[in-house]
Amino acid sequence: EEISKIAKANGAKHVVDATFATPVILRPLDHGADMVIQSLTKYYEGHNMMTGGAVISKDKEMAEKVKWVQNVHGNIINPFAAFIILQTSKTMGLRVKQQSANAMAIAEFLERHPKVTKVVYPGLASHPQKALADKYHRDGLHGGMLWFDIVGGSEAGTKLMNAIQRPWSLCENLGATESIITACAVMTHANMLKEDRMKVGITDGFIRVSCGIEDADDLIKSLSIALDQC
Repeated sequence: EEISKIAKANGAKHVVDATFATPVILRPLDHGADMVIQSLTKYYEGHNMMTGGAVISKDKEMAEKVKWVQNVHGNIINPFAAFIILQTSKTMGLRVKQQSANAMAIAEFLERHPKVTKVVYPGLASHPQKALADKYHRDGLHGGMLWFDIVGGSEAGTKLMNAIQRPWSLCENLGATESIITACAVMTHANMLKEDRMKVGITDGFIRVSCGIEDADDLIKSLSIALDQC
C-alpha cells in the first residue's frame, strides 16, 4: 500500500509480480497496485507440464494497452497449454494451502537443525517482516517458498543435493505439486561470479525450497537423513 501511494504521488503505475503468493494468499489490486503479473508456469499450472504467463490490469484502459502490445508482438499461449492450465488452476487453492502448511513445518524443523545457520520464511516468528506478512497474507497462509543457509557452504550444498531422496526432486522450477530443492550457488546461479552472487544475498550455502503437497513427515525425514550426511 505504501509503495502504491508513492507511485501514485509521482504519476507512476505500480506493477507487482505476485507469482509466489498467487491470488490465494495476496491480491495486490486490493492494496493499491495497478497491475499484477503472474507466472502461470508455477502455482497455476503446478504440475511441471506447461508454461505461460498472465497480466491482470485494474482498469480497462490499461488492459487494452497490454492487449495491443500482445497483438503487435504475437505473444499468445498455445491453446493446449491454455486448456491444461485452466484445468490445473481449479485445484490451486487446495494445493497452495497444503504447500503452505508443509513449508511451515519444514521451516520450523530447519530452525532447530544444528547444520542450518539461517531460515527465511514469512510464517516464522523470526522473520523480520512477519507482521507485514500477517497483514497482507490471506487466511494465515504464507506460501510454499523458503530458503535456508547450510553450514559448509557450496560443498555442503552439493552433498545435500547428492544425498537427498524422494519425495524431494532436484529441479529449477517452483510451485509444483512435487517438493523441489535447489543449491543455488552450484545450480541456478552457478554462472555468476561469487562477488556478484553475494551482493544479491545468495550465499555459498543458500538452499532454495519449493514445498509440494506430499506428506510433511516424509519430507522432513528425507531432509533430516540428507542433512546428516553433509
